Amino acid sequence: MKRKEFILGAIPAVAGLSCLSFTTALPDPAENDEELLSQVKLLQELDNDAFGWIWSLLKGISDEELDWKINKESNSIRWIIGHLTWFEEWACDAINETGLYLIEKQPSTSFQSDSLDEMKKRFTRAHDQYNTLVGNLTAEQVRRPSQYLYNDHNKKRADVDLRTILGIHSTHFYGHLYQIRMIRGTYSRINKTNKAEFDKW
Repeated sequence: MKRKEFILGAIPAVAGLSCLSFTTALPDPAENDEELLSQVKLLQELDNDAFGWIWSLLKGISDEELDWKINKESNSIRWIIGHLTWFEEWACDAINETGLYLIEKQPSTSFQSDSLDEMKKRFTRAHDQYNTLVGNLTAEQVRRPSQYLYNDHNKKRADVDLRTILGIHSTHFYGHLYQIRMIRGTYSRINKTNKAEFDKW
């Protein structure tokens, strides 16, 4: 399978944030082990690219901008960073079938701190752990039955395989990166800050 074809095939996984009927859009899990693990490797590379990109997007950000919201119902960038950290830890626990993964209904989905440096440290630890866990997965583990987060609409957790969770993890990460870029761009236009400092486009 070509790299582009796999990426496009996995993109519907972002729908998992509200519904998991997308699972049939993912490539056939019956493929050979080598092909399956190559898909996992690609997702791992995409995740590492995303993790590097987020810090360049946050270059020069102030506490005021971290907490700024486009409207009162929306999330701040600080909340998004805490949410990505929480999801990174949840994904680690999903691989290990422990901790956050075992909680049926999550009381919170974002770890918050007044210090961006502290948030970065926690996020980095979680990402390093996730990267190690994914790098050591076997094909048998990737095919393992698993469960996604509880869904208020369906009133249950969806039955998936671990590969689906890996796909959701990657598309979820990129979705929030573009959200951060959009929020910072809007803040820059309103407050006349230097957008080129974090986004040359």
